Amino acid sequence: MEADTGGSRVGRPFSRFALACATFALANCIVAAPKEHADKLSGPMRPAEEAVAIVLVTLDGVRWQEVFEGVDARLAAAHGLADEQVVSARQLLPNLYAIIDRHGAALGAPGYGAPISASGPNFLSLPGYAELFSGRTVTGCDDNQCRGVSAHTIIEELSAGLPADAGEVAAITSWPEIAKVTSYAGANAAVSSGRHGGSHREAFARDAEGARLLALAENAPHALGDPDFRPDSLTADIAIYHLKAHRPRFLFLGLGEPDEFGHMNDYGGYLAALRRADARLAEIDVQLQRLAERGTRTALFVTADHGRADSFVNHGGAYPESARVWLVAAGSALRGRGFVAAPSGRRLADIAPTVREIAHLKRDTDGAGGVPLVELLGTSAL
Repeated sequence: MEADTGGSRVGRPFSRFALACATFALANCIVAAPKEHADKLSGPMRPAEEAVAIVLVTLDGVRWQEVFEGVDARLAAAHGLADEQVVSARQLLPNLYAIIDRHGAALGAPGYGAPISASGPNFLSLPGYAELFSGRTVTGCDDNQCRGVSAHTIIEELSAGLPADAGEVAAITSWPEIAKVTSYAGANAAVSSGRHGGSHREAFARDAEGARLLALAENAPHALGDPDFRPDSLTADIAIYHLKAHRPRFLFLGLGEPDEFGHMNDYGGYLAALRRADARLAEIDVQLQRLAERGTRTALFVTADHGRADSFVNHGGAYPESARVWLVAAGSALRGRGFVAAPSGRRLADIAPTVREIAHLKRDTDGAGGVPLVELLGTSAL
């Protein structure tokens, strides 16, 4: 079954209910959760005028092997790739490595401390995104058919008290289903998930260029995935323009093509999608550096929602090796540099608590909550 194996999302039909969840009010589509999660959210604990810019990017289904070891010679040969296409990780991802070398940090590399993993037990996309956004190892979302998340998310917390149409907190994704887990009880955040889904999408069309990019993405020819799956290049265009023009407090960018090519057993397409994503990371990093030069506290996190099976095509609970992921982080709010060794096993759930520390949000004391990545933070942040 797809929920157990991470089977291909390509061509998966959308139900009317799923489309409604992605397009209209998310709060009405999410299952009820325990009463203790319904408390009123509070905004940042420090003065609101403090400038902060946090960007979280996911490269859906990208394996740690390519990120840290480069092109897999075995897979390349099996897929008929030329010998010269088998290159190192630095050659495959030059911009990601420029970030690591100059002002960033990599977590989860072989030989550098404990790994970082999705909590599972099903190593699938929606559970991975639910873990990332909520900072919980138990999220109420167990498969790609789940209806929502049972805990407040950093998207909700960061947007609390802000104008809904301001776009100061934004999530822009290629795969439309991600909208389901961006919040537990609705958020004052702008979400553009897939070609047509999300809430407060008007925040991305406040000027002529933003409106043009949004419309272009809605009407682009179908290429990969579900009918409402938006090409990564167009998703990135909207996100990067929003970052440059509106300088949001928090921006999530979810790129989905690597996982789509993985499920198609197209290793060449997967590598090409990874190279294209690497080029966009350079654009984001440049913009964040410019903001940092003006005094904004910045942070960039780049990771994956899950890994892949040794066979490459699948992932999920039947493939425990697909739990392992990776993390690259950079920015003026972080101190980790180069290849950093984690003091203990890390989880995707630890990224949200790290964001909370940077943004001066209240800590999550729930037993299923992650912990801040102290190896990336200065002691003054803790």
